[in-house]
Amino acid sequence: MRRFYTIPFLLVLSLAWAWSVSAQGTDTIGLGKNPAGEGFLVDAKGMTLYYYAKDKDGQSACTGGCLKAWPAFLATTVKVSAPLKASDFGVITRADGAQQTTYQGWPLYYWASDEKPGDATGDGVGKVWFVVKVPRYTVMLSNDKTLGNFLVDGNGMALYWFTQDSPGSSSATGKTLVNWPIFAPASFILPSLLNPADFKTIIRADGAKQATFKGYPLYYFVKDTKRGDVNGQDVGKVWYLIDPLKFPPSPM
Repeated sequence: MRRFYTIPFLLVLSLAWAWSVSAQGTDTIGLGKNPAGEGFLVDAKGMTLYYYAKDKDGQSACTGGCLKAWPAFLATTVKVSAPLKASDFGVITRADGAQQTTYQGWPLYYWASDEKPGDATGDGVGKVWFVVKVPRYTVMLSNDKTLGNFLVDGNGMALYWFTQDSPGSSSATGKTLVNWPIFAPASFILPSLLNPADFKTIIRADGAKQATFKGYPLYYFVKDTKRGDVNGQDVGKVWYLIDPLKFPPSPM
């Protein structure tokens, strides 16, 4: 698979993703860095690694023709240097019987159209493929064939909004918060599809901090116990997942 781009596009791309690697010696996984200083995972040769938003339960949803475009990455031995930690990497056995390396539970892939170290032309493809930033994303995108894209935290746990809230203010209190705990990351590290200006933090009436998306407070659902759970969707006709490209829904 090859993509053909105009010279101006390639120039912009090369400026956006200039490659450097912090891997040392026999490291099997290292870090690339773009000019903004953002780190992202690369293999021992500096080829960019990606995550797939449809891998919402920690298993690979990329099969058949998908794997031709997005080959699975496998490091039979994981050796990394700081700030990477070997304990963040694991191995799953795919449905086809092959093994695949994971980072913090997310299966890792190459993009067939990346031709040289530092290329990151797969970032944002189909709105479901993204480079793997380090430090890791605190907000990510997951995808369901019925629900489409929706916001999750860095562990893949679904995030929700409450239709009885108003922009900049949470109306969830008391027992409601027992079932719908607030989401409050220390910072926002986002995939390229998401606009940093859409994420802010409010101080609730109870003094706690809470993250917002386009002004609306973000919550977990207590009955979501593992990555991929979306048990809070449509609860009481007031709690919903967030498709960032279709939010807020209209009419409100």
